[in-house]
Amino acid sequence: MNPTETLLSINEAIANTSDSEQLFLSLYHHLNQLYPFELSGIFLFDTSREKCSIYWIGKQGAKPNLQCRVIKVGIQDLQDEPFRFQFNNPNIRIIKPQTLNFPIEMRNIKILFEQHAITETIHIPMMHRGILIGYIVLGFQSSQNMTANDAHFLIQIGNLIAAAVLNTRHFEEMERRNKITQFQVEFTNNMLRVINDPDIFLHLAKELNNRLNFDFFNIMVLSEHLEANIEATFVKTSNGSFRFVDLPDGFKIQPLHSQKLFIDGNPHITRLNRKELLEFVDSNTTLDEKIDIKILSMIYVVLKSESSCKIILDLGSTNEDAFTEEETDLLEHILPQLKLLLENYFLFEQSRQLKMHLENERNSLLKDWRHELNVDGFVAESRQMMQVLFRVKQVAPTDTTVLIEGETGVGKELIAKAIHFNSPRSSGPVVMVNCTTLPPNLIESELFGHEKGSFTGATERRIGKFELANGGTLFLDEIGELPIDLQSKLLRVIQEKE
Repeated sequence: MNPTETLLSINEAIANTSDSEQLFLSLYHHLNQLYPFELSGIFLFDTSREKCSIYWIGKQGAKPNLQCRVIKVGIQDLQDEPFRFQFNNPNIRIIKPQTLNFPIEMRNIKILFEQHAITETIHIPMMHRGILIGYIVLGFQSSQNMTANDAHFLIQIGNLIAAAVLNTRHFEEMERRNKITQFQVEFTNNMLRVINDPDIFLHLAKELNNRLNFDFFNIMVLSEHLEANIEATFVKTSNGSFRFVDLPDGFKIQPLHSQKLFIDGNPHITRLNRKELLEFVDSNTTLDEKIDIKILSMIYVVLKSESSCKIILDLGSTNEDAFTEEETDLLEHILPQLKLLLENYFLFEQSRQLKMHLENERNSLLKDWRHELNVDGFVAESRQMMQVLFRVKQVAPTDTTVLIEGETGVGKELIAKAIHFNSPRSSGPVVMVNCTTLPPNLIESELFGHEKGSFTGATERRIGKFELANGGTLFLDEIGELPIDLQSKLLRVIQEKE
C-alpha cells in the first residue's frame, strides 16, 4: 500500500470513530504496514492544566497491547530528555532516547522502551489550524533513514490524526460529563437514604468504590463542636467487602501541608506515591503494619465545611498506578455533594450529641429532684406525680389549710400523710377522719368533742378530732359529704382556728 492509499485508508477508518483507543489502534495497524516500528505512542497535551495523556501501543504476542497513562508534567519537562519535544516550529524529528534520563513520572514508559529494546524514535507533530495538540512517537529497534517524502507523508498523518483526536475528545468530553452528572445524582440519592445511619461511612466507602478502585478508606472529622473527633477506617477484603480497622489513638495520615489547605478552605485532592506516603504517616511504624496490606498510592482529600468541620478523606490502593484521571475527575466533581452530605450528617451528629447531653443533664436533675422529693410510700417516675410531690414539699413547711382533690382510691390519704411527715408538725399526731363513716347525729361531737353533761347521755368528757390533732395534722376525707350546716361551722373553725 502506497502512502496515498494509506492516507485514504486511515481517513476512512477514523471518519466515524468516537473512541480514542479505537482511533489509536487503527493508526497503529495502518502505519505498521509501512514502518516496522515496535512501539507507538500518542502524547496529547493539555497545557492549561500542565497535563499530558499518553497512550502506548506495543506488541504483546501476536496482538497489540494498548496502555493509557495520564501524567501531570510541565511543558519544560517535555522539552527535556528523553523526548525533547519541540513546541516552537514543531517538525518531524528522529531522537535516540537515553532510558537513564527518564523522569520518575515516566518510569512505566522507560520499562516499555527497555522491554521492546527501543533505540530510536520518530516524533510526528499533530497540528490543527496551526496549534500543536500533541505528538505521535514511533519506537524502533534500529536506525531509520527518513526521506523528505517520508517526512511530508508523516506530517499529513499527524494533521489527519489531530483533527480526528479533537473530534473524539469532543465526543468523549460529552460522555464524561454525562457520566459525572449520572454519578452525582446516583451518589447523592444513595447517600441521602443512609444519611442518619450509624454506618454512614461504610456506605460512603462502598458508594465511592463503585466508581473508584481503592483498597483502603479512612475518614477523619475534626470539630470543636463535637465531643470527640470522628474517624472511620476500612480495608477491602479478598471478596470485595470492607472490614473495619481500629487505628491506634494518635495515629495520623496527614501531609505536611494539610494545615495550609485547611486555612485555604477550598477542596483539595493530593496524590501521594509510596515514598511520599511513608513520609507523611505520623507514626514510628508504617501504615502497612496497621492494616495488613501494602499501600502503594493514595489520594488525600481535604475539605472544610461551613460548620468549621475539618474533613480528611484518604483513599489508598495496593496498585502503584491507581487512580486514573477519570477517577480523580469523578471524585473532584462529587466533592461539593460529599461536603454537603457530611455537613448535614455532622449537624445531625451535633444535634444528637446535644440531645444526649441535655437528656443526661435532665436525668441528673430528675435524680437530684427525686432525692429531694423523697417521700415514704411513693415511687414516682411520671412528670405529673413529680409535680404533686413538689407541691407536697412546697406546702408542708406552712401551717395553711390544704385542699386535696381526687377520685376515690387515688391516694389522698397518702398525700396528707406525706404533707404531715415533711412538716414541722411531723412529731405530732396525724388524725385521719373519713367523714362518710360518721353517724349524722354524732358528727359534731366526733369532730369537736363535748363536756360531761352538755347534753342528755353525755356521761363523760369526750375529746374531738380537732383537739386530738392539736400540734399535728388533721385530715378530713370526703369532707364534701358532711351536712351543709355542719360544713359552715367547720369552715368557721378552719378560718378562725378556734
